[in-house]
Amino acid sequence: MNFLAHLALSKDDDELMIGNAIADFTRKKFYAKYSKGVQKGIELHHFIDDYTDSHPVVKEMLEAWRPIQGKYAGVVNDIIMDHFLARDFEQYRKRDLEKFAAEVYSIFRKNWQHLPERAQHTFKYMEQGNWLLNYQHFSGIEHSLGGMSRRAQNENRMAEAVLQLRREEDFFKAKFEEFYPELEAAVEGF
Repeated sequence: MNFLAHLALSKDDDELMIGNAIADFTRKKFYAKYSKGVQKGIELHHFIDDYTDSHPVVKEMLEAWRPIQGKYAGVVNDIIMDHFLARDFEQYRKRDLEKFAAEVYSIFRKNWQHLPERAQHTFKYMEQGNWLLNYQHFSGIEHSLGGMSRRAQNENRMAEAVLQLRREEDFFKAKFEEFYPELEAAVEGF
């Protein structure tokens, strides 16, 4: 799962959101400098990643991406799952995506001094490009994957993923709809 899913699964708790959002930007040895709530958010992030990576439905999705995306299949799949979540955000969260995104950006700004530098850099661009809202559009996904493709150290075809998504949208959407409610239930038990 990518940023939107991690944030959406944080139960509108500011500290959980911050921890869930910064988990990939910090190391375990630095956890103690964060509040208990942020630490729990970091743990939630890792729980979500572990659950997602081991889920059989996600493995089916990855196998569908792998022939074209190779080792970047997981990166592409995470973005695409955020795309489906963004498109049906009100169905899953009973909230307006635009308002949710604005609240998230506000939480980041209020807690800016506590965020790791790399997270600050990413979140600045996230808000400027309104990634959370734009994940719902193919153009937003293309922009996101295109940027990741350019920054990747190895040759890749991430920028072409939307073409495959357009061809196989029914398959990927059905798999997401099967998986996401199970993830939500697992997070409830976290």
